[in-house]
This record gives sequence, C-alpha cells and structure tokens, in this order.
Amino acid sequence: MADLFDRIDNVLGNSVELFFINELWTVRVVEDGVATVTTYADEPTATEFAEAEVKRLGLTAIIRL
Repeated sequence: MADLFDRIDNVLGNSVELFFINELWTVRVVEDGVATVTTYADEPTATEFAEAEVKRLGLTAIIRL
C-alpha cells in the first residue's frame, strides 16, 4: 500500500501557480498536498515570490493560470 501512496505523491507533486483574480495577483503553493494561497497587489511582487517558491521546492516552472 505504501507504494501506491508514493506513486500518488509523484503524480500530484508540489506546484506553484500564479493567476490574477478579483483584482489581485495570487500565488498558490502546493507542498506535500497542502495548498497555501498568498495575494499581492502587483504582478512583479507576486512573480518574485512565485519564483522563490519554485526554487525552494526544486521545481522548474511556475504554472500560470
């Protein structure tokens, strides 16, 4: 059963998403199945945070929605 959970973790994985909604730039970070949402008034600040999270998590890209 542990193998199944390992395979699910590999499919779901961590991610960093950046999108604009309700007049705010939003960064959603999914780490170990837990989502954290942070909002910003401007795109450059949101992008800077998203890039730092991508680096911290060892990912290769931001997902822009």
